[in-house]
Amino acid sequence: MKKITSILVLTTCLISACGGSSKTVNPVNDNNSNGQSLCAAQAIPDGAECIGVDGRQNLVFGDTSKEYKGLILTLHGAPGYMAKVAGIFDANMLEEKGYLVISPNGNGSAWQWDSNTDANISDDSNYIANLIDYAHANYTIEGDKARIFGYSAGGFMAYTLACHIPEKLSGVVALAGQFRGDFNACSTQTPVAIHHLHSPSDKDVPMSGREYGKIASVDATLTHWLKINGCEDQYVQAAHPAVTATSPGTSTLTWQGCVTPVTLSKLDSVAHESDYLSEALYEIYQSSMALEN
Repeated sequence: MKKITSILVLTTCLISACGGSSKTVNPVNDNNSNGQSLCAAQAIPDGAECIGVDGRQNLVFGDTSKEYKGLILTLHGAPGYMAKVAGIFDANMLEEKGYLVISPNGNGSAWQWDSNTDANISDDSNYIANLIDYAHANYTIEGDKARIFGYSAGGFMAYTLACHIPEKLSGVVALAGQFRGDFNACSTQTPVAIHHLHSPSDKDVPMSGREYGKIASVDATLTHWLKINGCEDQYVQAAHPAVTATSPGTSTLTWQGCVTPVTLSKLDSVAHESDYLSEALYEIYQSSMALEN
């Protein structure tokens, strides 16, 4: 698929097809001084198009003429940008496997997303909900839900979405980003498949959490969803491939008896900012996210 810098205004997602909320879809014609196509002031990567929805620009890896097995949204970190997280998870690979992939742009704040979970549904949660509705209204996708893949601050936001709009999600993959905020404000009882990937060597976002930013530990994060997903205390352990060229490997724990999976993959000797191997990541989270080869 070649890059494009403009799209037709789509009218099928204006009212009822998008859950009753109004949508505006605008052509994107941003260029830099060299005439290079831009999306949210960043170069558009190969295989993507830039689509504006409700005032934000998004990278979309997909085609309206195709039929997709599911929808995946990739959420970038802070600082971060759409193409980076699309590269970490390899959006083109996911699209070739049959999944529509959208990488939305953050809100421009220091945290990039409204990820400090409280009792109020955040603007970003509403935006992602609308974006999911938009995708299902304008592309041919099985089901009506989405999988959220978040890296770092995008992982924080992925857990917020699992609290705020779980009915729209089938699964969450969080890479180096756990729950942020108040667990008491996350009172949902709707199970969502969770696969958390994190390295004990991560110094930027420690697995133990940190007080600054109200970042919970990975243990506390998973304990919260083990209860929601009705899991037993027992888990099985498996060896998985390394997710970087220098890592010795990955150890994965999968809890038993869950209504929908809860899984933790411990990445051995992996820094927060790393050159992740997207195919290895896919091999690790594929089963828990019920993805096809």
